[in-house]
Amino acid sequence: MKNDNMTFELLLISTWFLGVMAVKFILPSLPALAEQMHTSSTMAKYTISIFLFGKATGMLAFGPLSEKYGRKIFMLLGLALFSFGNLFAYFTASIEVLLFARLIQGLGVSATVMVGRAMVNDTYKHNKAAIVFSHVFLAASVIIAFLPMLGSLIATHYPWQTAFMIMAVYSALIFIFCLFFLRETHTPKAAVSLSMMKIVSYYKMIASHPVFLGYVLCSIFMIAGESAFNTASSFLLIKSYGVSKNTFGMLITCLAVGHLIGTLICGRLVKKYNLVNMMGTGVVILAVSTSIMALLIGMGYANVAVIIIPMIIFYVGTGFIMTITAVGTAIPFPNFVGISSAASLSLNFSLSALSSVIMSHLSTTSAIPVSLLIAACGTAALLSWYLLIVPNRISSQNMAVSNVH
Repeated sequence: MKNDNMTFELLLISTWFLGVMAVKFILPSLPALAEQMHTSSTMAKYTISIFLFGKATGMLAFGPLSEKYGRKIFMLLGLALFSFGNLFAYFTASIEVLLFARLIQGLGVSATVMVGRAMVNDTYKHNKAAIVFSHVFLAASVIIAFLPMLGSLIATHYPWQTAFMIMAVYSALIFIFCLFFLRETHTPKAAVSLSMMKIVSYYKMIASHPVFLGYVLCSIFMIAGESAFNTASSFLLIKSYGVSKNTFGMLITCLAVGHLIGTLICGRLVKKYNLVNMMGTGVVILAVSTSIMALLIGMGYANVAVIIIPMIIFYVGTGFIMTITAVGTAIPFPNFVGISSAASLSLNFSLSALSSVIMSHLSTTSAIPVSLLIAACGTAALLSWYLLIVPNRISSQNMAVSNVH
């Protein structure tokens, strides 16, 4: 049983970072991509936005479908779509076709992310689920820490299309492993209706729950701030501040290390402290770090260190928020784990895509618009915690993760 659980966690880890890979691998290549395709930097940055759009919207369909037909089939479908989308991107020479390929990739990742989260909540009770999430996030964070550096090396020494082929081959291999070794965690529910009206009623019920709404809004604004930075970072740091592609990869890797540290600390504290305080710690870190960054940049002290150091601290906060949200949003709905996971993640990535679109139209020759948008996201996360979670402290504390010995 222990070996089965280890195999289960390893397979989930192997799929967990596909979405991050699809962003970090191509960020260093965006300027070269825009130049070779004779398109604008705005169109190049849309490759991030449309990927996030596909990632956000696909979950709304995969949530109810996985409740009715099971989880594994949609994990496999997501991996197949992601692999196909990357092959499509590798062979195209048109920005319009590339954007379509990125949409397919986003739809594929929407299935793998949603199903992976639902599978953990299917398999483990609340306290154990939180610990497993911290294990998965921590292991994925270690891998993610090296993705920007690897992406920069690929962009420096190979054509920009190479990253897409690597992702296509990797996801195809994971598809094979999941086909044979990933277990089904959910008994299909024939009673789940797939009519449009019923699906809307499911999501309305979930989205109106105050505890769900509080935790998911904190996560939404966290991801929106992260997405804004991801969209602008390569143009801002490489073009405006003259950072080399290799140095850029190392700097982005430092952000991933910050997330790893936050996840590690949260994984230890989540055994002892309630969800309200844990989420509060995460959002305070976000709000303080980004506000200091925006203040310093606004005062004329803009440089690479003033941008990167607060963002590393920001990413420490993301480690707390991701772990707590994964548990807190599912607990109120034990019979609709897939749909609640889809609702949470779709809301997260929808605002993330919107943030990316907004950032695509803001100037990246100056750090001021970037810092203000990210600081606004950090402040909004703090306000969401204070206005929605703290007033429901009693019900939230009933969801506290109990001690595990």
